[in-house]
Amino acid sequence: MQEAITIHEFAVKMTAELRRVGYAESTLYRHLIPDMMRVVHYYEKAGITYYSIQATTLYLSLQKERLDRQEITEHYYRQVKSIASRMNDFFITGEIKIPSAKRGTVYVISPEYENLVDRFVDYKQYKQNTCDDVRWVVRKYLFFLEQKGHSSLDTVSIEDARTFILETAADVTSSSLHSILLYLKHFHIFLKEIGIPAPDCVELFSYKVYREMPVLSYVTDEELSRIFAVIDRTTEMGKRDYAIIQLAATTGLRACDIIRLRLKDIDWRKGEIYVNQKKTGRDVTLPLLNDAAEALKDYILNARPESDDNTVFLRISAPHKPVSNAVSIGEMFKRYQNKAGLQRQTLDGKGFHGLRRRLAKKLLVSGTPTTAIAQILGHDDMNSVRQYLSLNTENIRECALDFDGIEVVRKELM
Repeated sequence: MQEAITIHEFAVKMTAELRRVGYAESTLYRHLIPDMMRVVHYYEKAGITYYSIQATTLYLSLQKERLDRQEITEHYYRQVKSIASRMNDFFITGEIKIPSAKRGTVYVISPEYENLVDRFVDYKQYKQNTCDDVRWVVRKYLFFLEQKGHSSLDTVSIEDARTFILETAADVTSSSLHSILLYLKHFHIFLKEIGIPAPDCVELFSYKVYREMPVLSYVTDEELSRIFAVIDRTTEMGKRDYAIIQLAATTGLRACDIIRLRLKDIDWRKGEIYVNQKKTGRDVTLPLLNDAAEALKDYILNARPESDDNTVFLRISAPHKPVSNAVSIGEMFKRYQNKAGLQRQTLDGKGFHGLRRRLAKKLLVSGTPTTAIAQILGHDDMNSVRQYLSLNTENIRECALDFDGIEVVRKELM
């Protein structure tokens, strides 16, 4: 390609090519076109008429600077980076590269079976993350049946379903197998309820699978101290970030709940925080310990921007909107870890959620009943707390240090 072309002509041409290679209209209008228009608007504001790799690369570098200033989230930056790369590739080659199939689209099934999957997911009203997993499992199951010659479920036998389980079990973990059986059990219950002829596999898919609970790591006291040491608490950003981390370390709140915390949720007289947990929908009341109370007070009085918004944690840069993405909290925590010289490994359990596990393990070692730990963390059932019961001797020794007599000190914010 690489001929002189205006940014608007380029956007129109690229959109047409995206359609030609098969991108759905929903994908175009929800994701690709809005992402592309951000680049177009940059060209317009900068007074740049013709598309160029240099201008798009400059736009990307400016967004990276915004990310470093925490004005945008890591997720937003990845979207920007993706569309900038696509646009530059299209400008050079004149072609759209099709990414590999995503999970859930690998198993191509008949329209009749695909419609059944859609009806099942709509019927159960799963959350989005779970919805993707369910679709993948049911498609895999129906694809297997089609490969066995079953274009209709009324020809399927229990033995076919049993064969699917045996073949699948050889390639997945016990935890994954548990989820697969659960989803397929619900799928067969759904088939029965809507009157579609199919074998009664509910009992088969109710088989109990022992799920190993891994020993999950957590942020240690020494690591947390090193993180606190590198936070510049003389700055507005430092005061805010320190308060967020203190709050997570002393209450075990998830990032998604911390960013939703409102000023009215803090009872300074009683020394308590009231939270409606996003993940479980449960209302919990947590003690506001001294370190977290002091950090919050310092941030609110000395660093929080003036705003009519009742949300506690706001962006430092104007227009001072709430920190709206939990991912940005994790990215912030990771930056301080890097600054403190703490080396991270993939899925090492040392992320922001590791502060929650740190509190749970401390409570466990101090003798707090597991039922109370479940209530504090807002878990719906005891199975979710099992992950905190796998403590080795070193865990216990470390958790036991400096945990005698944690006392709630109630402070008033004048």
